[in-house]
Amino acid sequence: MLHKDTVINELWDLLQKLMQDEKLKDFILVGGTALSLQIGHRISVDIDLFSTKDFDYKSISQHLKQKLNANVKEMFNNTILMDINQVKVDIIAHKYPLQKEILHIDNVRLASLEDIGAMKLHAIFQSGTRIKDFVDMYFLLEHNPLQTYLDAYKNKYNGNTALASYALTFYENIYRDFDVTLMHGKESNWERMKERLEKAVDNPSFKFDLEPDKKIDQHVRKRGIRR
Repeated sequence: MLHKDTVINELWDLLQKLMQDEKLKDFILVGGTALSLQIGHRISVDIDLFSTKDFDYKSISQHLKQKLNANVKEMFNNTILMDINQVKVDIIAHKYPLQKEILHIDNVRLASLEDIGAMKLHAIFQSGTRIKDFVDMYFLLEHNPLQTYLDAYKNKYNGNTALASYALTFYENIYRDFDVTLMHGKESNWERMKERLEKAVDNPSFKFDLEPDKKIDQHVRKRGIRR
C-alpha cells in the first residue's frame, strides 16, 4: 500500500486520472513522488511520468489540454512540461532500460527502487544541485546497499560508477534555498546525512538499518532540511 500522506489530495486524484488515461498507458511514475509513495520519507509535490518509448507530444498535450485543462509550459520532441490544477507534471521519453519490473500498486504504475536509485545517481552526477536527490539517496540506502544502485546505474546508463560515487560526496553545487519536508520525524540533520552517504561510498555493500518513525506533535509541522 502506498504512502498517500506524502502527497496532497489534489496530486493523488490527478495521478489516478493520468494512470487511467489510455493515451498514457506506456508511462510510469518516477522520481521523488514515486519514491515517497513507496517508502513514505518526505513530502513530494510534482508528477514525473516517463516512458522508454517515443511518443507524440503534440497529440498528448492537446489531449490533456482538452481533458484536464492542462497549462502547457513547454513542449518539444518527447517532452511535455505542464501544470494541471497547480500540480507540476512532466511527461518525458526516458529511453533507458528498466532494471526491474514495473510495480503496480493502488492503480499506480511505479518505477522500482533500483530504477529510482539509478536515476537519482544519474541526476546527482549530471548536476548535483538538488538537495532532495541526496536526501532521497540517504533513505534509499535503508532499502538496498549503494552497490545495488550503482549496478543499476551502470546497466541503465552505461555510467561510470566511480564517478557516480564521487558525485555522491560532492556537495558544493547544491542550491542553498531548496527545502525538503520530511515525514514522521525522519532524520533531518544534514551532517548526519552526509556521514551516511560517505560511509556508503566507502563500503558500497553495506546496508543501513531502516530508521524508525518518531512520534512528533501533530500540531507542529516538521521543519524542512536545508543545506
